[in-house]
Amino acid sequence: MIFQKEVGESLTYKFAQAAADMRANGREIISLGLGEPDFKTPQYVLDATSEAMNTGFTHYSATQGLPEFRELIAGDMNTRFGAEYKAADIVVTPGIKPAVYFALCALLEPGDEVVLFSPYYVSYPAMVKLAEPQAIIVNVALDRSFRLDPDALRKAVNPRTKCILFNNPNNPTGKVFTKEEIDLLVSLALENDAWIISDEVYEKLLYTGGTQIGLASYPDIRHRLIVTNGFSKSHAMTGWRLGYAIGAHDAIVKINKLQQHINTNTCTFVQKGACSIYTHKPDHIAPYVAELERRIDFFHKELNDLPYMTAVKPEAGFFCFADISATGKDSNSFCADLLHATGIASTPGIAFGPEWDSYVRFSFAVPMATLERAAGLLKAYNPKAEACRIDSDV
Repeated sequence: MIFQKEVGESLTYKFAQAAADMRANGREIISLGLGEPDFKTPQYVLDATSEAMNTGFTHYSATQGLPEFRELIAGDMNTRFGAEYKAADIVVTPGIKPAVYFALCALLEPGDEVVLFSPYYVSYPAMVKLAEPQAIIVNVALDRSFRLDPDALRKAVNPRTKCILFNNPNNPTGKVFTKEEIDLLVSLALENDAWIISDEVYEKLLYTGGTQIGLASYPDIRHRLIVTNGFSKSHAMTGWRLGYAIGAHDAIVKINKLQQHINTNTCTFVQKGACSIYTHKPDHIAPYVAELERRIDFFHKELNDLPYMTAVKPEAGFFCFADISATGKDSNSFCADLLHATGIASTPGIAFGPEWDSYVRFSFAVPMATLERAAGLLKAYNPKAEACRIDSDV
């Protein structure tokens, strides 16, 4: 396998490991780096999964996924978006990452161009280059309000574009793309016969008044569309490794072939337990989103009161992407120094695109008391102190 420069160690996990090592050595660490929900997986999922293990769902399942699970996913998508997906149009994967990666493998050939919206999810460039080492990545940088530049998008999407890969809501910014932005994206994809891979894992974590435009609501693009999603963020199932790809049948057939030869199938009892997600009301989501919004209202204000940092308020999810350009430091140095000086673990902006080395990502998927403690430490922090890099001294 050819490992291009994009296939490096994930900075999100690198800083998380550095923080864990410091905690193991007795240091107080406030982890605002990795993002995962700070609530328990709903009890009905735990109960259904336990029952599945005790009633024989411990053997192989269909490679594409349990038929009943895929029927539930298809039914949900059809109800919400007026689509006509069938169980055969879905592959259930061990997490969303394999769904995105397999989609890229199914589509890309040498020389194809892949458009990414920068800042992007940290693993997208590596996935592209692992799927096709000779693919060409074309970044479209969002503006400093994290909005899409129409002219930049029109310039980037052309007949050589094989696919556009993006997540909505966006990680790391928490921004939700507007209908006008999605309309333009779909129009350009159709004009250039390009595919869209739409990663929608944060769709249920929308703040007050927020609306996320699912790509499956556009009938004209469904023949060139793959949607990836899962339950890690909405149901606190990051450790369960459960996701899916749903989309144009010819691409799903290829994705299933990859699944057959690489994963065989996704954990059978996990799929069976997850069927309960579609037979129970998600009553836990609204209170959790309300708590996330309360936290970001507080933390956003605290960040903007600092003399060395500014932040645009997110609209969804549990990340805040803050501008540290006033410190004069690159993001790697800033995060390393912040970790050493305060014990606050964060993620350098450079991990999300080359244009964002003066930014840092904070997760606020932690209790309010933890955010209050972090805010106090940030107020006392002196960013002018000499920095140490994560590569050397953490």
